[in-house]
Amino acid sequence: MIDLHIHTNNSDGSDSVEEVLKKAEQQKLSYISITDHESVNGYGELRKLNIKDYYSGKIIPGVELKNYYKDRVIDILAYNIDIDKFNNYLDKNYKEKTHRVLETKNLKHFYKQAKGYGLILDPIEKLDWDPDRDWGSVVFYNELKKHPENEAKVPKDLWEDFSNFKKDYVYNRNNMFFLDKKDDYPSPAQTVEQVHLAGGVTFLAHVHEYKWIDNKIEYIKQLIKDSNLDGIECYYSNFTDEQTKELLEFCKENKLYTSGGTDFHGTKRPAVQVGIGKGNLKIPDDIIKSWCKI
Repeated sequence: MIDLHIHTNNSDGSDSVEEVLKKAEQQKLSYISITDHESVNGYGELRKLNIKDYYSGKIIPGVELKNYYKDRVIDILAYNIDIDKFNNYLDKNYKEKTHRVLETKNLKHFYKQAKGYGLILDPIEKLDWDPDRDWGSVVFYNELKKHPENEAKVPKDLWEDFSNFKKDYVYNRNNMFFLDKKDDYPSPAQTVEQVHLAGGVTFLAHVHEYKWIDNKIEYIKQLIKDSNLDGIECYYSNFTDEQTKELLEFCKENKLYTSGGTDFHGTKRPAVQVGIGKGNLKIPDDIIKSWCKI
C-alpha cells in the first residue's frame, strides 16, 4: 500500500515529519510522499533524520501546488522533483503569497465590493479573525449574515447558503463578489513546465472534490490539452469505488499516469488517517510503477 498525498506542519497539517513517518510505518506503507502546500521544507527536515529509525519504506519527493485555471483555483501534485532545484521556483512564485497575505487581500476585496452595494458591515479592522488560519470568504460571509438588514440587499440564494455564495458569486465572473486570482497563482501550463524542468511529473489532485465541474472527464481532457499534465490522482479518501474505477480506466485509455493518496492533515482532518483514509482506502503499489524513479 502507498500514500502519496500527506501534509505535515510545514503547511496546513498538524503532524511533524517524524510523526508522519511513524504512522506510515504502522500502516506498513511501502511508498509515501509528503506533499505540503507550496513547500518542500519537510524534505530539508528529512535530511537531518536517520529515516530508517522511523520508516522502512521509500519516500518520493513531492509537493502540492495551487493553480489558477478557468476562473478557479485547482491543485496539482508534483512528484520525482529535484527538491533543491524546485525550491527556487517555489520561492519565486509562492513565498510571498502566504495564507495571511492572500486571505487579507481577499477579505479587503469582499469589503470593497460590499461597500459598492451598500451592505452593512462592522469595520474590517474590528473583525475578530486569524489571517494565518481563517478564510477571508468565510469571515466576510459570517459578517454579512450578522447584519439582518443585508438580507434584502443580496440575492436570496446567496443569503441562504455559504456554498451558494462561494460557488455562484465568488467564482462566477459575472456576479457581485467575483474574486479574480489570476495574479495569485501560476497556470497549470506554467506549473507543469517547471515541474518537468525539475525532473518531475504532475497529477491533477482530487478532481471529484471540485463540485463546480459538471463533466469531470471533459474537464480533465481540456486541462491536459492546455497544460500537458502527466496524470490523475485516482485514489482519494472521499472518492467512491465507481469514481476511482472511472478515473483509472480514463488514464489507461489515454496513457496517463496514476497516483493516489489520503490527503492526510492530522488533527485538522481527524477522519482521514495515513494510508487508509477514512478506514478502507487501500492504494496498490503497482499504480506508480510506470513513473516512480525510486
